[in-house]
Amino acid sequence: MNGYEDINKKLKQLNIKEITYEELEKISSDENKSMEEIIQNIKFALKDLEYTKGEISKIIKENNYVEFPNNMTINNYGKEGELNLKYLCSDHLEQINGIDIKDLALVTGFGPTNSPTAGTLSMIFRIIEMQKKTGIFTHIIISDLGAFNSRQKPIEELIKRGKQFKKFIIKLGFDTKNGIIRTHNDYDHARTFALASSVLTINDFINHDEATADMYKRLNLQGNDFSTMVDQTFTVSDIILPIIRYAKKGVIVSAGIEEHYYPQLSNIVLDRLKSKKGKVGDLIPQNAFVSAVYGKLINGLFPYVKMSKSIPQSAINIGDSESEIKEKIMNCSDRNEEIILQMIELASNWNINEIKDAKYAFENRKTNKELWTKTKEKYCDFILDIKKLWDECEEEIGDLRDEIFF
Repeated sequence: MNGYEDINKKLKQLNIKEITYEELEKISSDENKSMEEIIQNIKFALKDLEYTKGEISKIIKENNYVEFPNNMTINNYGKEGELNLKYLCSDHLEQINGIDIKDLALVTGFGPTNSPTAGTLSMIFRIIEMQKKTGIFTHIIISDLGAFNSRQKPIEELIKRGKQFKKFIIKLGFDTKNGIIRTHNDYDHARTFALASSVLTINDFINHDEATADMYKRLNLQGNDFSTMVDQTFTVSDIILPIIRYAKKGVIVSAGIEEHYYPQLSNIVLDRLKSKKGKVGDLIPQNAFVSAVYGKLINGLFPYVKMSKSIPQSAINIGDSESEIKEKIMNCSDRNEEIILQMIELASNWNINEIKDAKYAFENRKTNKELWTKTKEKYCDFILDIKKLWDECEEEIGDLRDEIFF
């Protein structure tokens, strides 16, 4: 079978243990798909993984991003190793030194296109931890109208899930007294969007394309060119809003590295607004800038190696059934045990000592299987509690016109 040989050749190139024919047959049986379908899915995942790894290395090198581990901190956050454990690299983060926390803002966002995967959970837990430990006012954006422009999803579905996301993040511990969770249906955002769009050109979007754009186009998930640019401008507006609206001197964006061009584009917009005719530049504090920290990725479950929304078996999603989650965590193959550890490290709110204990159990799983099993049971219970919380946050929406024009 040529396809089987092809994927093993690619696995070898990526330094991943080759898949046996028996493993392939079992996966085919478990997923009730033909061998050819499984091979095509694996090929797709491997192609995306290869692209992602290459892009990450290229992005870091070309932009001179500072890689972790290092001794950087954000108002003492990182002294216990949090940044080194959970983040891949940073951009202009050193510039925040000496800036009072009242003049800083944390910004991140989530697209309500589906229930949270382990990757999404990792970003939620990271921003909540950073807010708590730094004391910096935090903006979380649920990009409902943005996703309506850039993804092929019904607007009522996005509004409904956006409400669920907001409620869910608050229940996970987001401090609404020192932060705000909003959607794109927001007056201040609309005003900031108008200012940002006045200085952007089509070439800006051509030269600052999202690393996953090709993948979304291939899956027929991408909106048309103009609506995608609208969504991208929405995101830039999200980032610079604390500077323009609240006169913050610095913004720290927490994101995936595939979104690295947004902070870059945001700094370009700030510079252009400063030099625009009239007094609009007065809205921007002198030397205000955007920095970023880019989170580590969680690999996909074998044999898919990269989490993909189009391949449910590649990821653990809290939209999965309870039995599916249990199966993926407790009965995973030996190849996937490390992915469970990655999830414990990144997609949980466990403290640093609990994570160290989990890592010890993982590293000694061959000689003390019971300890690692108990660790996985603890994490499985944790994820199932998170799933229950997510399900409890679901709510219906009213008349669509009222939802949009409230």
